[in-house]
Amino acid sequence: MDDKDLFYIFGIALAVSAVLLTFAGLKLKNFPGRAFPVVILWFVALVIGATTFAVRESQHEAHAREAEHHAEESSSGPYENEGGALGGEREELEEQAEKEAEGTPGEEPVGETEGTSGGPEASSTLQLAADQEEIAFDKTELSAKAGKVTIDFDNPSAIPHNVVIEQEGEEIAGTPVITESKASVSADLEPGSYAFVCTVPGHEEAGMAGTLTVE
Repeated sequence: MDDKDLFYIFGIALAVSAVLLTFAGLKLKNFPGRAFPVVILWFVALVIGATTFAVRESQHEAHAREAEHHAEESSSGPYENEGGALGGEREELEEQAEKEAEGTPGEEPVGETEGTSGGPEASSTLQLAADQEEIAFDKTELSAKAGKVTIDFDNPSAIPHNVVIEQEGEEIAGTPVITESKASVSADLEPGSYAFVCTVPGHEEAGMAGTLTVE
């Protein structure tokens, strides 16, 4: 017999003994009399036996659950836990393999190269400043490659200025109006002719404008 069966036997014996003791106490006037020590020892033995086998059975069940848990972890493989370190390593390896397959191994360079040419992803960064005393830009002609075009604008003057990129009178992008500070404006531009102007009232009419040629 295993511990579970013995626990049931002791438990049933304890329950039956309690019923018989109650019945005997009601029917027999002097029960248990001299048999009192024997009755006490009998019940103590049953309680100890039932408790012992109950504890042993619970320990067996705990060990069985632990063994089952370890077996599941062993069969799941090292990559089952995607949130763990091994799962993260697998994701990194997969990303690296995808980059190599696309012909772009390693990390992409951070930032932009000034005046990068070729293709729709080319970028150009142009420098433009306002005159410190007059209402004028320091340049009236700018040129860039097609793609992302950035104008870094410097206004050292206390006179408010901005720079806005336009085409045929329609505003594409622009900086806020600034004084004694710097700002930048960027736009994706196709080949063509554009204008850059200061939209503060009266400044464009005063000559604060120029041509931006995108090739």
